[in-house]
Amino acid sequence: MDSPAQDPSPTRPLAWLLALFASFGIRTWVQALARAGSWADRRDAHLRPPAARVTMDVEVDVEVEVDLDLATALPDSGPGTPAAVWATTKAAVGLAASPLTVPALTLAALRTTRVNAARIEAFPEHLHALSEGREPPLPGARTLRAPAAARYLITSDLHRCIPGRLDWPERQRVKELYAAVLAGYATDGWHLIENGDVEDFWMVGGSTWGTVYDIASLTGGAVGPGRFDARRRILSEHLDRIVDNNAAIYELLRDGFCSTGRYHRTMGNHDDVFTDPRLCEHLGTHLPGVQVADTILLSDDGAGPAEGIHGIRAVVAHGHLTDSWNGHGFSVLGRYVTWLATGLDDLPGVRKVDALPDEANLDRLLGGRASNRLIAVDSRYGGNRRFDTLDEQRLFATLDEQRPAGGWPWLVYGHTHFPMLSPLDADGDPVRYANSGCGVLDGAFSALEWDGSDPDDPLRLVVWRSTPDGPRRIELTPDGATLRVG
Repeated sequence: MDSPAQDPSPTRPLAWLLALFASFGIRTWVQALARAGSWADRRDAHLRPPAARVTMDVEVDVEVEVDLDLATALPDSGPGTPAAVWATTKAAVGLAASPLTVPALTLAALRTTRVNAARIEAFPEHLHALSEGREPPLPGARTLRAPAAARYLITSDLHRCIPGRLDWPERQRVKELYAAVLAGYATDGWHLIENGDVEDFWMVGGSTWGTVYDIASLTGGAVGPGRFDARRRILSEHLDRIVDNNAAIYELLRDGFCSTGRYHRTMGNHDDVFTDPRLCEHLGTHLPGVQVADTILLSDDGAGPAEGIHGIRAVVAHGHLTDSWNGHGFSVLGRYVTWLATGLDDLPGVRKVDALPDEANLDRLLGGRASNRLIAVDSRYGGNRRFDTLDEQRLFATLDEQRPAGGWPWLVYGHTHFPMLSPLDADGDPVRYANSGCGVLDGAFSALEWDGSDPDDPLRLVVWRSTPDGPRRIELTPDGATLRVG
C-alpha cells in the first residue's frame, strides 16, 4: 500500500477506513487511523490560523497579548475534496434510508419525550439527593461542592473544535476575545466554571480530519471486543487536535486557573464522552487536576449533606439532563441531527445550515429585544418550531409544586444558547433561574458572574464584546419578559 505522502488521490485514505467495515481487527483499524490521521493533518495544515500570543506570570499578574481581528472572520476556504465526497456519500445513503429513519426518529422522539416527562417529575428529588449526598434517582451523579462565597465566571457552550469550517470560535472571532477576558478574571482572583459543551465531539466533517473522525467513529464501533479501546483512541486523537487548535486558551486555563485550583468543569451533551473516566484522565493531561462533574453545588460556608438543599445557594449544571432529545442516555436524536446537519454542510453548492448567531442576533440581544421567558416545547415530540428541546416551563412548574421551605437555590444552566436571568414563567412570575447563553456569538460571548459576597443579589448576566478599544463588558438586566442593557 502506498504511503499517504505518495497517494495522488485525496480520497484514498477514506477508502482505507471504509474497508474496515469488513475487517474487524482492532490492530488493522488502529494502523489505518494513524495513517489517515497523518494524511489529514497535512491536508488541513493551511486551515490553522496563527495562534494568539500569550505570556503570563500568574504569581504577579496574567498578561495576554492577542491580535483581536475585529473586522473580518477567517475566510471559509471550504472543507476540501475528501469532506465533500464523504458528504455526498452520506447524503445519498441518508436519502435512500429516509423511509426507515424518519419513522424511527419520530417514534424515538415520542418515546424519549415520555421518559423525559418522568425525569422532570423526579427532578426535585434529584436535587434533594445531590445536596444530601445520596444516590440520585436520575443519571448524572458526579457532584462537586464549591464555596458560594467566592466569585465565579460561568461560561458554557464554547464548542471548541478542530480547524476548518467547524471552528465556530474562530469563525465568530471570539477565540482571542475569550482569552483576553479570561486573563482579566484570572488576575482578579475569580474562579472559572466552564459549564458544558466545552469541547465539541458531536460535529463532524468540515475538514479532512473532521471527515476521518466521522468515518473512524462509525467504524470504530464495529471492531469487535476492541471497540471500546478504538472509541477512546479516536476521541483522544480528536481532543488533542482541539487543544492544539486552541493552544493559547488551554495555556491560560492551565496557568491562570488550574494551577491555583480555580478551574471547574461540568459535562454537557456535546462533550458527553467524559462519562468515560479514561477520557477524563486524558483531559487531565491538558488541564491538570480537572474533575469533570455533572453538577456543581455552590454551598454556604460549613454546609454539608446534613443541611441538604437549605445549605445550597446555587446548582450549576449544563442543563441537558431533562432535555427530550439530548438527555443522558437518550441523546440519539440530538446527536443524529447534529451529525446529519454538520455533515451535509460539506456538500458543494448547498446552503449552509450551521445556524451560528449573526450580527442581527447580537443586536437583538443588546437592543432590549431578547426574550426573558422560560422555553416551552410540544408535550408529544419534545420540541418546538425553533427546535428547542428543553422544556423549562414544565421543569419549573414541577419545581414550584414541590418547593421547599425557603425556596429552591438558583438553578444555573447553559445548553439552550439563550441567556436569561430571572425569566418569567407562564404566569408572568420570575423564577430563580439563570442561563449563561452562548460562547460563540458574533464577535462576542455571554456569561454569568456569581459574586458570593452579595447574598441577596449574587448573579450578573454579561456580554463581552470585541471593540476597536478592546473587550467591552455589557451587563444585561431583566425587564419583565425581555432583557435590557444596564
